[in-house]
Amino acid sequence: MPNQRVIIAVGVSTALAVGIGVGVLIGWFSGPDRVPSSYEMARRPPDESVSTSIMNEMNEESVRNTLMELTRDPHVAGTPQNYKLAVDIKQLWSDYGFEATIHTYNVLLSFPSTVQGENNTIEIVAPNGTAVFTCQLYEERLDDISREKSDEILPPFNAYSANGTFTGDLMYVNYARIEDFQELEDLGYSVSGRIAIARYGKIYRGDKAKFAAQYGALGLILYSDPADYAKSTNGPIQTYPDGIFLPGSGTQRGSCLDGNGDPLTQSYPAVESAYRLPVEDSTMLPTIPIHPIGYDDAAQLLSKMGGPQVVSEWRGDLELTYRYGPGFNDSYENMTVKMAIYTKNEMADGWDVIGVIPGAVEPDRYIMIGNHRDAWGFGAIDAGSGTTAMLEISRAMGEQLKRGWTPRRSIMFCSWGAEEQGLIGSTEWVEEFAKNLGVRAVAYLNLDVSMDGTYVPSISATPNMETLIYESAKKIPNPDPTPDEGEDTLYDTWKARQRPLPEGDPLIGTLGSGSDYAPFLQIAGISAMDFTYTYDNEETPVASYPTYHSVYETFYLVDELYPNAFKYILAAGRLYAEILRRLADDIVLPLNVVSYAKAVDGYWESLRDGTIGDQMRTGGIKFDYMDSAVANFSSAADAFRARLEGLDTNDVLAVRRINDQLMFLERSFIDPMGLTGRPTTKHVVFAPSSKNAYAGEKFAGIVDAMFDIDPNNPDPNKWQLVEKELSIVTYLVQSAAYSLGEDGRYGSF
Repeated sequence: MPNQRVIIAVGVSTALAVGIGVGVLIGWFSGPDRVPSSYEMARRPPDESVSTSIMNEMNEESVRNTLMELTRDPHVAGTPQNYKLAVDIKQLWSDYGFEATIHTYNVLLSFPSTVQGENNTIEIVAPNGTAVFTCQLYEERLDDISREKSDEILPPFNAYSANGTFTGDLMYVNYARIEDFQELEDLGYSVSGRIAIARYGKIYRGDKAKFAAQYGALGLILYSDPADYAKSTNGPIQTYPDGIFLPGSGTQRGSCLDGNGDPLTQSYPAVESAYRLPVEDSTMLPTIPIHPIGYDDAAQLLSKMGGPQVVSEWRGDLELTYRYGPGFNDSYENMTVKMAIYTKNEMADGWDVIGVIPGAVEPDRYIMIGNHRDAWGFGAIDAGSGTTAMLEISRAMGEQLKRGWTPRRSIMFCSWGAEEQGLIGSTEWVEEFAKNLGVRAVAYLNLDVSMDGTYVPSISATPNMETLIYESAKKIPNPDPTPDEGEDTLYDTWKARQRPLPEGDPLIGTLGSGSDYAPFLQIAGISAMDFTYTYDNEETPVASYPTYHSVYETFYLVDELYPNAFKYILAAGRLYAEILRRLADDIVLPLNVVSYAKAVDGYWESLRDGTIGDQMRTGGIKFDYMDSAVANFSSAADAFRARLEGLDTNDVLAVRRINDQLMFLERSFIDPMGLTGRPTTKHVVFAPSSKNAYAGEKFAGIVDAMFDIDPNNPDPNKWQLVEKELSIVTYLVQSAAYSLGEDGRYGSF
């Protein structure tokens, strides 16, 4: 019989400029022309010994050395130091045998003015304009590295703050949440025409600025109250450099952008050919000045305030009487607060570094791991700890490449250049390559902060990744075992220490925003996860790790003040390495559709049978169609699992079809129009809350619409929006059910 050749074209990858080949052919040849043949490679099970080799290659000393190098200089987005790190990482990945490239985006970034005399200042001024008190311009230099690098450290500021000079009475607004402003109005107070002062915590700082502007504030002063950043139930508070807690001059920098990505090219990449909005036309920029101060300075302002005492829930831990205002009392009663803000927005480059290990069988399927490289200062925790873990994974996998291993699917390592100013680096890259990612990306693993404490893992993920996470966590050694606890693995510690203690597997949270997984999930519908080894929140009841975004986030902090920190960064890296390896090497993608269906069913039941559901019934909303869609999704998931159990893994085309369904399920929940008023937030099951961009919300479109319902003043237009949001979610959940249908069939299960 003459030789025959059968070629099955699977895919072509030409647009994604990261060095992946131009296509993939899966085929076989009779005779010795190709050994092993593509079909034989596709059928070959993964080499489980690679897992052990990667784990053994990763080590604590390498982790420590990497973090030391990453934190030698401040490396704010758009600065020469940040570019140098990008070049260094690209070279590392090239040395490891990856195909490494740098992607440059010219975007609108924000910096304090460098002009002499244009310092951002907060003052108490007398009626004649004389300043009787001025807040500190810089944090105190409390360690050698801060003193050595003083000229390179940017002073505290809030990115994208409006600039100008404003004077007014001071008003204390607690956390500057919607409910805080509403409570003030109920008490007969208004911030309109006044300057608000709020403590950090509870919600995203950009939402604080947005709500303050909505209620008419002239400006917003933010500070970190000791109740939220210097509090412990276990012994005395020791502030940096003697302990991990924030000292009085410590100041949290941060962006106040309303949305993600470049403010001038929203929904489109900031490439050379892009049309850019005039700055004044951007809807993402704050409209009032915002500026952060330390709690020592905040005490000087708050201690002089007039008005009645606040309710107990509004009191922080400063040694003073918290008052609402407005204005000051006693000898300061005729004085006001003056904000002079010179923060400037300017075009600058952001640099993303992408390192690729092309897959041997399915190079057109991408498993991605990413972490942002920029920081507000030295960034030892955010995001140096995450970058360190990612680089250690890449080093270990580079060693496996030298020994002959190649993954089945392509692995992409991603170092984002401008996350802190609004997820800009990752968002621009996802927007540029959205079409390719939409048909080829399997999952995105986000690290960001791999360690901000040494107590328990905090993990959030799309539900289809839960089983994979649990299985992988059971393979990772406990980073710092206690003999009497009997906890051998990361999973054991996670389960034992999570509060409240779970009956079964430990809790995996839902994804909101505030880190680089957001554009992958919200724009492209790519399954994602995020991990942080964190502190005991009962022992350290703080809003975030205490030195967050301050100048005190140094290598010394991690090396000296967090016991065994490098063991925990290593454990995070090993967990991600195992998850990454399995996604890249398993014949059938280790994604669980039944878990997803159970989660959606539980989310819907909670909403339908809770307070919001009761309110919706009162408004005449019917749940029949949504109930049916959720039931159909569960049935389809069960039927899919049954087919998966009977799958012949030697049938490479059947495997490919199943894997495509597993990969594309997440896309089913994407509304191309975006949630109402939020065009770049498209996932209808998981999305950040419109009232707090950091928090994950289930069915956010419905919840947001119901938030605006006033039961005492029913508005037909607002109820119509609720009906619309429910219908969209119903349609997309039903679409998810269809996507799991049997080969060649749709509309039935």
